[in-house]
Amino acid sequence: MARAAAPVVPALAATVLLTAGCWRIGEGASSEALVTWAAYPETVRVGAPFSFEFGGPVSENQCGRLDTATLAVTDSSIDLAARRSTFRTMCAPQHVSFYEARPMTLDTPGRYRIRTATDMDLGTLVATDSGGFSGIRTWGEGTIREAAGCWLFGPGWIGSQRVFALDGLSPELREAGTDRVLHVRGRLRGFISCGNWGSRPRIRVDTAWATDRRVGDLYP
Repeated sequence: MARAAAPVVPALAATVLLTAGCWRIGEGASSEALVTWAAYPETVRVGAPFSFEFGGPVSENQCGRLDTATLAVTDSSIDLAARRSTFRTMCAPQHVSFYEARPMTLDTPGRYRIRTATDMDLGTLVATDSGGFSGIRTWGEGTIREAAGCWLFGPGWIGSQRVFALDGLSPELREAGTDRVLHVRGRLRGFISCGNWGSRPRIRVDTAWATDRRVGDLYP
């Protein structure tokens, strides 16, 4: 972290950060970051630990950063939210997204609706007093990109967030392009080798459709 050298120019008196090839001048503007995707066991056992994953877009260039990503449990829901800071300056054009994996337990049996701060529905998790865990369900929106024979999918733009490979994407949706936002529901099923992208977690698609939104709508 560095401060402006004397003489001090009032407009530049705030902190200047250099990160990822980007000068961020002054204090960032704080706003809500979208959560668009989640993965979790559909059924868990009360008191037993499991992993809950979620993610979404942050900014359309590297002048944005994720500040917080929160997961809160109520009597009937798991609420997901995120906050970001964006800076008004020149930055590299790469889109920024986030991906989180949180260990958690549930203490009370019941059905928990997965919802976001923007009231997006990401499915339902069931907690029971006995029995085993189900497979991992994935649910939400993101974009696709073809690479090394794989159809890559991620929450937000394909880039800095964890990238998955889709198995069973219809030919029609393969023509949607990298700019269209897709809604994909499926299940995690091992891994797929994707050339230079390495071995990617496989999502076996149950259902998917193209929304009426473009990738720019993910980065308001």
